[in-house]
Amino acid sequence: MKVAIITGSSSGIGFAIAKKMLQNGYACVINGRSVEKLEKAQKELKTLSDEMLAVRADVSKEEQVKELVDKTKEKFGRIDVLVNNAATVGVGYSVEEMPVEVWDEVIRVNLRSVFIICKAVIPHLKEAGGGRIINIGGLSAKNPLPFAAADASAKAGVLALTRTLAAELGRFNITVNTIIPGFQPDTELGRAFNERLSKAFNVTPEESVFATKARTLMKRFETLDEIAETVLFLCSDAGLAITGQNLNVNCGLATY
Repeated sequence: MKVAIITGSSSGIGFAIAKKMLQNGYACVINGRSVEKLEKAQKELKTLSDEMLAVRADVSKEEQVKELVDKTKEKFGRIDVLVNNAATVGVGYSVEEMPVEVWDEVIRVNLRSVFIICKAVIPHLKEAGGGRIINIGGLSAKNPLPFAAADASAKAGVLALTRTLAAELGRFNITVNTIIPGFQPDTELGRAFNERLSKAFNVTPEESVFATKARTLMKRFETLDEIAETVLFLCSDAGLAITGQNLNVNCGLATY
């Protein structure tokens, strides 16, 4: 049985990915910073499979990442997949007005954490004879978005790190890719993103959702299940030759 760690998986995209992977025979380790949310997610996922573990950890902190990885190895004996999904929202400020503390927090959670946990997990992927690293990116890394400098810079860093890791790890049968979702206005993170950004643009959250949907080529938003299915594809044998890429799963909000 293959084992996947999914960060930031107590809700939203990460939870949907964990659910999909459990349904398809993976053992999963879910993670989050809120004990209450993590316990709720664990209770629901346990109805699908007992092959799962919930570990509270801030993945931007090395000692907590080490504990997360150690507990995974202790329970399952191996690691085959790492999905970096943990993120925070720092939109709503122009560069001129953004507090340095907000910038630092977004870079810490959205970029530094990816580096730290990749560094910790890579030896175990090598030990397993190969594996997958899948990063959940952000549209702001591609499309210019005012009032989102920290988010855009962090996610652009994730794209660069993805390519570098792919180059370093390819010979070990480890693929590294980034998925670029579009907009999920019904998730907790998506609501926070939309509310802060719409305030900066001086429009209502409803107007923001409508305008964003209108810009998609398919005139709809991708579902969480569609994102999770893409992760599953990249983890399958069908995705073995795909590495160093960023895949748009955003109904055409980005096309490059």
